[in-house]
Amino acid sequence: MAHAELDRLQVCLNFALDTLRKEMDNSQLPPLSQHSSVEHPQAVMLYTHKCLTFMNHPLACLGELKNLIQSPLDKRMDDIFSAYSSACMDTLIKTSIIDHLSESSNPSEGIAVAELASTFELDSQKLVPILRFCAANGWVRETRDSSFALNRCSRIFIKGRTGRRLNLSFLSIVRVMPAWVTESDWKLSRSPAQTSFQIAFNTPLQQFSWIQQNPQALIPLADHLQVLGDMSTPSIVADYPWERLETPVIVDCGGGKGGLVTAILDAHPSFQAIVQDMENVVVMTGSLMKERRPHDIESGILKVEAHDLFQSQPRIGNEYSFILRHILHDWPDKEAAAILGNVARALGPKSKILIIEMVAVPNVDSTATRSAKSFLLDSDDKRPNYCIPSHFGAASKLVNAFSVNMLSLMNGCERSLREWESLVNGCGLRITNVYPLRAHTSVIECALDV
Repeated sequence: MAHAELDRLQVCLNFALDTLRKEMDNSQLPPLSQHSSVEHPQAVMLYTHKCLTFMNHPLACLGELKNLIQSPLDKRMDDIFSAYSSACMDTLIKTSIIDHLSESSNPSEGIAVAELASTFELDSQKLVPILRFCAANGWVRETRDSSFALNRCSRIFIKGRTGRRLNLSFLSIVRVMPAWVTESDWKLSRSPAQTSFQIAFNTPLQQFSWIQQNPQALIPLADHLQVLGDMSTPSIVADYPWERLETPVIVDCGGGKGGLVTAILDAHPSFQAIVQDMENVVVMTGSLMKERRPHDIESGILKVEAHDLFQSQPRIGNEYSFILRHILHDWPDKEAAAILGNVARALGPKSKILIIEMVAVPNVDSTATRSAKSFLLDSDDKRPNYCIPSHFGAASKLVNAFSVNMLSLMNGCERSLREWESLVNGCGLRITNVYPLRAHTSVIECALDV
């Protein structure tokens, strides 16, 4: 009996894993292990483009295998209960159980739930299912019956580590999304003030206006966004050809805490930089920059200024190039075009706009058979065909998750290259190049269309 799809995926998975193993060896990376008590360089270094490609292949294969093998009802139950994965990890972080496990005198053995319950004055009968669900999702290890230890992944949540700042919960927005899309008075609206966010928070304000009136939400949001930015910052600095820019000043529009421009200045000290953001944000950013880069602030190399993206860009002419990172995906086309148009009107002939966003790939052939040479480095035509989604399936799930999240928050979305071209061309610009990064994002380089 022929098992065509299963056979193709098995061959593809084996080939992808073998190639990944070789590329990791060539890059002198240690073996991956969930049992290691030492963090893998994967969390802090930039892989080669080739290595990242061959990480996507097995992830795509595994996603397709799960779709092929798993019962549809089990798959649906997985979806329904997936919200508990985030809630369980949040519980371990909020209680500081994660930190306590990290301080275990015997990391390989872990700590018994009875001891955790006693230490934190919690109910052991609640902790066991929570920890086991975390273990099933690959976040901790159950070393023996009802004893748990950290693994490689969970170390990112230890106090002071990056993952700790990914702290926003979207559950209230998720719950109301189906009714918003199908039943609400706003189901045909594309306004950023008529979304799941307004329903969940019982407010007429769009998200950013609501944050301005609820400043207690600003710091956790800024921390959350900084982590998302930091995930791509090393690749942006390394993979875009900054030396080709003909303008001496880089303006980061909506630049938050200034992490990106400071990284660029460290790597390319010939530039000057300006961080622009909302007034309540730049107060925090200005204070941080005076503390961390006092010389740059005093000398004028780095400036921080308030600017509303929906107002005319005050920095005009050949002296400036502009960054819009994770800005335009927040907004529907009308508002995105207004923001981009304001920057476009400020450009000189030598200026560039660098749109740093995810580029969605339409999954038009997710079940089609594709030639191996379309995604493998070996172009031998005698190799069998494989079933791999055009957008790498499970390996690109995050892009689609971001898109739905932006939709629910602001009626925004992650755009395909065709959609980016339409938006850019409509603002009197042209795309001069697209630079894929060793991250989920790309740099879409734009200039005046003259």
